[in-house]
Amino acid sequence: MNVAANNIANLSTPGYKAQRVDLAAAPSGGVDVEGIQSTGQAVDPATAFTNFRQAALIYGANAMVVKMADQMYGSLLDILDTDDRSSDQDRS
Repeated sequence: MNVAANNIANLSTPGYKAQRVDLAAAPSGGVDVEGIQSTGQAVDPATAFTNFRQAALIYGANAMVVKMADQMYGSLLDILDTDDRSSDQDRS
């Protein structure tokens, strides 16, 4: 998102060349930023805005995955806590 925002912010900057992010598969899953490169070309507004929107959507999707995982872990802990209380009552 930072690179896309930087490209948009510099649309009118004389001599500014667009940048792009190079991504690589992460060993643990997902992707890592491998590097940021200059394209050597002026910023194309349509491409810059499309890249920014795509990055925002990906960020939102990742945030939703984290939120859902948090909810699932919370539900699991609730189930385990309920099971533990049931076991304690059975012993009494």
